[in-house]
Amino acid sequence: MEWLEARATVHRVGAEMPRATERVALQDAVGRTLAGAVHSLTALPSFASSAMDGWAVSGDEPWILGPPILAGDPPPTTVLAAGTARPIATGACVPAGTHGILRSENGELVPGSAAGTVPTLIRSAQTGEHEPARGEHVRARGEECGLDERMLEPGCLLTVPRIALAAVTGHDTLTVTTQPTVELLLLGTEVIESGIPGPGQVRDAYSPEFPALLSGLGVRLSALRRLPDDLDQTIDAIRSSTAALVISTGGSARGPADHLRAALGALGATVLIDGVRMRPGHPVMLARLADGRLLLCLPGNPLAAMLVLASLGVPLIDGMLGRPLVPLGRVTLAHDIANLSGSTRLVAYRLTDDGAVPTARQGSGMLRGLAEADGVAVVPAGGACSPEPVATIPLPW
Repeated sequence: MEWLEARATVHRVGAEMPRATERVALQDAVGRTLAGAVHSLTALPSFASSAMDGWAVSGDEPWILGPPILAGDPPPTTVLAAGTARPIATGACVPAGTHGILRSENGELVPGSAAGTVPTLIRSAQTGEHEPARGEHVRARGEECGLDERMLEPGCLLTVPRIALAAVTGHDTLTVTTQPTVELLLLGTEVIESGIPGPGQVRDAYSPEFPALLSGLGVRLSALRRLPDDLDQTIDAIRSSTAALVISTGGSARGPADHLRAALGALGATVLIDGVRMRPGHPVMLARLADGRLLLCLPGNPLAAMLVLASLGVPLIDGMLGRPLVPLGRVTLAHDIANLSGSTRLVAYRLTDDGAVPTARQGSGMLRGLAEADGVAVVPAGGACSPEPVATIPLPW
């Protein structure tokens, strides 16, 4: 399967999975996925308010001063008469009849000419005679949104600003998609958990960071298991899992120690994707188990596994959460990148003043090139020429 087709396919398969919802307090909603549209429960602002510290003025200067209006005070009950002004704080209710707000730095108080005379207000010498203009520095009721206006769309990631928007429009809770459970199966007899690998061994490159990475993608890691290259143990591990999505590493190629295909056959699974025309990462698989759960099989090589997770695993999870497929980005190349294969090539790059430059050491079993990268470019079969832009995949880390 072509890489672009595989990306769309995994998102569609994920979106077809059943989803549950739950209602959570705003403080628990950051990073979750919104399950339904959010409408404003109030106009915003809900009353006309001052955008500045200064004076609410009406008519021509000089203005006779009235009592101050502070934030939190009830709305003034009297109309501001022509030729009068009232000191006002930012956020305070603007009285009816207000022409505009004269900022505190642009007004001057003139002492009364006799004992008991109320001081008056005039514009400072540096202020234009037409300031404030009508409605200047007044936040009109509903200027940001009206009552019952659609504010947030289903499937959006609840970022800090979106949570704040929900709060100021009157919400205390939000309905979010329940986090799917994910289980990690790390396959490979040669993989060791800690220390320095000896001859014939490799260090586990996934368990230190995959749990945090998956949590950041919006799923809940239910288990992490390490398995040797053994068919029976692989079958038992997949069968006993209760996670909505099982992600495995290794065992997806066709080598003598690779048992995933045989395990899927024994379990009656339906293979939806069996290899993708991508480098690195071509031996990726996606299968639907007999009970409807999904299994995403990542290659064993670390660069290949991480790029498959970033380019195909993330769209799969986004689909399961009801999120849209994130568009590819764009970057300008500093120089040509060759690709003589018939597959899509994913190339880690650094950003320079001249454009994107591939990092060194990008073999499928290497990590240095990705660790130094600012992004990953999607180079089509045949290569890409500078200065034409190429697509980039959004990286989840």
